[in-house]
Amino acid sequence: MPLLSLAAALAVSTASPVPPVLDSQFAVAWRKSLVIGEFLETKPNEPAGPQVDPATGIVVVATRDGFVRAFDPAGKQLWYYEGRGPYLAAPGIGDGTAFIGGIDGQLVALDLVTGIGRWRYFYKEELGSQPLVVDGLVYVATLEGTVIALDEKAGTWKWHFRREPAGRFTILGIGRPVVANGVLYQGFADGSVVALDAKTGAVKWDRRVGRGDYPDVNASVQLGKDRLYVSSYAGQVAALDPANGNVIWEVKVPFAYKARLDGDTLFVVSTSSVVALDAKTGRQIWSVPLEGIPFADPFPVKGMVLVANGKGLLVLDRKTGKRMRLFTRGSGASAAPSLLGKRLYGLSNAGELVAVDLK
Repeated sequence: MPLLSLAAALAVSTASPVPPVLDSQFAVAWRKSLVIGEFLETKPNEPAGPQVDPATGIVVVATRDGFVRAFDPAGKQLWYYEGRGPYLAAPGIGDGTAFIGGIDGQLVALDLVTGIGRWRYFYKEELGSQPLVVDGLVYVATLEGTVIALDEKAGTWKWHFRREPAGRFTILGIGRPVVANGVLYQGFADGSVVALDAKTGAVKWDRRVGRGDYPDVNASVQLGKDRLYVSSYAGQVAALDPANGNVIWEVKVPFAYKARLDGDTLFVVSTSSVVALDAKTGRQIWSVPLEGIPFADPFPVKGMVLVANGKGLLVLDRKTGKRMRLFTRGSGASAAPSLLGKRLYGLSNAGELVAVDLK
């Protein structure tokens, strides 16, 4: 292990919690500096972010230096893993295992408590989505437009589905696979959304939503009770019938990049704004300036919507869109946070993991 990497790991393991910082919405419980910046590094970026396990409270975070670290709820480091990175998406967690996908094409399964490796799978494409674990299979999508399904326990290949490259410039990123009722839904850079049999990869339906110069569906498909929501960078935001892909409604949100469904509201982040839509009708409820650059899915929590905009986490009132504040540790934020109960975990662009208790 390089000397600087070893020093960083040791520094994290000996760091102590900080006194809570009182705030009208947040109280910082503890924070850890995970990354030693490179010489002359001026604009660090941490797009992966943390993921917390609901069963144990263990939080796993992947950073730009290739390290993956796990902490207990009190902030004690449990283990670290040195991969090749960098990482574009948060780790996936399921059945006591952390699944880490890097742009080097490696998907690694680590024991959640000990960090001991269980298996490693290599695919000759850049892994761009957060891994998803459902019914004994782990799914991950690549930046080149392939969805891969592996056996959760053994890491062996089960099936893959590939959408051929569009042969043009594409917008960086790909959404996380979504699985429900035995069907996997995935959006692709050519503007299409495909429904696949989750066990076999067989195509159930294929619908083109994005139309225009940049039709990319980089936002993770959002699944409601009886509707599927798709956002395209070309500006089409649509509600589809999950059974057949038929369009129920469609509205225009130019340069829609990320989206998140929360109850009866669909929150969409574009390159210039955050928009709230009525999920039943597509009617716009509110729209406010983003005040930065879109990076991650919006994150609704406790009457607020948190939006990573590069400068930090923009905090908006969920009902009105009114700007409440910008939560930042000074270096900005590019990753969505993770929540368990009232404890929120966020990662700054400087590589600082912050545990915050919501009031």
